[in-house]
Amino acid sequence: MKRLFRSWQASMSELFGSREEYSRNRRYLLIVNYTSNVSANLIGGNFLTGLLLLMNAGDSYIGLITMSAMFGNMLQVLSPLLLERFPERKNVLMIGRIIVHFMNIVLISIIPLVADTDALKLSMTLIVVLIVNVFNALLAPGYQVWHIKSVPNEIRSRFFSFVQLTNSIIVYTVILISSRVVDAFKQGGNELAGLLVLRAIALVLAVFDVVYMFKIREYPVSSRKITVRDVLFSPFREKKYLLTVLMACMWSFSANIPGSYYSVYLLRDLNFSYSFINTVNMLSVPIMILVMPIWRKRVDTTSWFRALYFCISIYIVHYLGLAMVTEKNLLLYPLSMIYAFAVAPGINLVFANLPFINMPEENQTNMLGFYAAMNNFAGFLGASVGRQFITMTEGLQIKLGSTIMGNKQLILFVTAFFMLMGVLLIYRIAQKATAPEEKPA
Repeated sequence: MKRLFRSWQASMSELFGSREEYSRNRRYLLIVNYTSNVSANLIGGNFLTGLLLLMNAGDSYIGLITMSAMFGNMLQVLSPLLLERFPERKNVLMIGRIIVHFMNIVLISIIPLVADTDALKLSMTLIVVLIVNVFNALLAPGYQVWHIKSVPNEIRSRFFSFVQLTNSIIVYTVILISSRVVDAFKQGGNELAGLLVLRAIALVLAVFDVVYMFKIREYPVSSRKITVRDVLFSPFREKKYLLTVLMACMWSFSANIPGSYYSVYLLRDLNFSYSFINTVNMLSVPIMILVMPIWRKRVDTTSWFRALYFCISIYIVHYLGLAMVTEKNLLLYPLSMIYAFAVAPGINLVFANLPFINMPEENQTNMLGFYAAMNNFAGFLGASVGRQFITMTEGLQIKLGSTIMGNKQLILFVTAFFMLMGVLLIYRIAQKATAPEEKPA
């Protein structure tokens, strides 16, 4: 035990304990990760779905919100036209960060209070969500290039796994407490007030996010004049990087098919409370503590790509379990989620570093923008397939054994099928991309 503790202590000292500038940057980056992720979860996920349901949003609109976010983020491909002109981008990125936080937290919170009709509320929310994601799309590659400079390749797997683990502990603890707050307001007949309280907390966290991100040192990157032609076509000259992008797209397409429809099923059809859903989610923390060393070891002893297709292939099973959840077998929900919690850390660990695998040394903002744009385009297509399926199968019920399944359950079978096809393609693609994979930018 002492040996393990000393090993852990030495690892933490190397990551965050030194007075060296990179180490200090990583400490600030850790705080930014905590504040931004907690804030995002307080205003997104099931809480955002609940807010939309209070505005009487239908299934089709829920899908439209997901699609608008994906569509906005597709514009990351144009990010280099803005950012590559600046050798120092910190001020531009920080101003953009403040604008995004204001619109995403404050404006969306005000809409239910000032708009007269549900139709107007939903229209305004959709517009703000789209604008927020367009702004974020233009800036996101800049944050990645800025921050990755402080995380050398030799410590990335340890850094990303530590961030993911501690992030989950903090996020799910806060979300569980927040769920109880919203449920208490809901029982008092004022669910909207509870959701707005969470948004006020998210605003405070956003202030800390901005303050600590500003403390992270920016290292100059080469600036150059870039054209639309460069942005659109230069990534296609990097054949190995295209394989990395294609693998990410396979996952993004299938993973976005379910959208938020299953959350609607849980909240509206099964009448689950926020507390119950997030109590189950809280189980991911101890499970992650147990499995993260296993996944990190698998990455270190095999490869990023091999870990990816293995994790996705076994992750598919949990969709089949969730599809079978009804009022008669509610226990299947936490069991399926526990299984997913054991596999998801492996997927998330790989995706934390995937954008940098096979990336060329030059023009990295452009490459990251292209990666994100293609990823979001694939997600947009997946969300479109999901929305079309839900629209076309409204009212459809199928009996499978003793279980009667509606379209919000059936869509998980569709997801599992496409994810299986995707993992087979990822396996084939990985064979071609393995050689340089150990040299991420």
